[in-house]
Amino acid sequence: MLGLTSYLQHNGHRSVVATDPRGALYARLTQAELPTYPLKVRNHLDFSAGLSLRHMANTGSYDVIHFHTARAHALSPWLSGLPVKRIVTRRMDYAIKPGKVTRLLYERSVDAVVAISDGVRAALQAGGVPLRHIRVIPSGIDTARFMQSSHLRNQVRAAHEIRSDEDVVLMVGALSERKGHSTLLHAAHHLQERGIRLRYLVCGDGPLRTTLETEARQLGLTENLQFLGFCPDVLGYLAAADIFVHVPLWEGLGVAVIEALAAGLPVIASRVGGLPELIDGHTTGVLVPPQDAVALAIALERVIQNRPWAKTLAQAGQTLVRTRFDVTVMAQANEALYYQLLAGTR
Repeated sequence: MLGLTSYLQHNGHRSVVATDPRGALYARLTQAELPTYPLKVRNHLDFSAGLSLRHMANTGSYDVIHFHTARAHALSPWLSGLPVKRIVTRRMDYAIKPGKVTRLLYERSVDAVVAISDGVRAALQAGGVPLRHIRVIPSGIDTARFMQSSHLRNQVRAAHEIRSDEDVVLMVGALSERKGHSTLLHAAHHLQERGIRLRYLVCGDGPLRTTLETEARQLGLTENLQFLGFCPDVLGYLAAADIFVHVPLWEGLGVAVIEALAAGLPVIASRVGGLPELIDGHTTGVLVPPQDAVALAIALERVIQNRPWAKTLAQAGQTLVRTRFDVTVMAQANEALYYQLLAGTR
């Protein structure tokens, strides 16, 4: 899915323009009976899509256009001169290049830039986007969906022949270099050499799957580590797990971590990007340096051996996401920004 292009007030009703009619978000919006208009965007220089968006914005009496992906954001200059407020949400914390293109896209073509974490805000500032132009609004999820279920836990563990006395470590994410799966494999190997055998479930698929499977065999992990491929619904695996690991090389915020915290799991994550905003070291989880398998192994051992502490971490993390990272909190913050822009108070 390319993303949501606009969340607008149209003739007194919510109206949405989605950039990819094949996406899951488009399906959810149409099921919610919102007026939804598909807009295909082939690439960042899709002139036809730009003209179509301008025509829709010009004739539809829209108030706000909210861009949610780089490809959608690239259409923002097409709306120049129209009486519509433009916002872009930035989710990645890697650097953007200062220069004319950045000034065009992040200053002249939008009225505000939403960063999903302080880490993303810092990356935007480093790229030359002025602080006055940035608003930090963290991503949110429906935290109520992730309530633990003992029935679901038993069902999933039985399906994977996991004994009740085995500790399960779960990792969720695309099998790509930046997600740091190799760090988990080497941490598992370190623990195994010390006689600590855990069960590892990895949800996700991607270009490194064959490489990682080979690495797991070479490290002697085939009996206690499973690559499950793409998991369309991770609720069952979160219920079956005892610890969640997320150790990317960089990360804007980490929705997978928010979900794990909402599910009441102790989380070990790398100290990068926006993750320290979710994992307050030794309060709501444990932070380790990225690509440090030994540090990850030590953290896993500590969590396994100190159950009361692990439970305290999980409870604190769950409370945090329910109060700060629920979808209703995100929606209210975005809505407040819309009205501030329309009122000219920002």
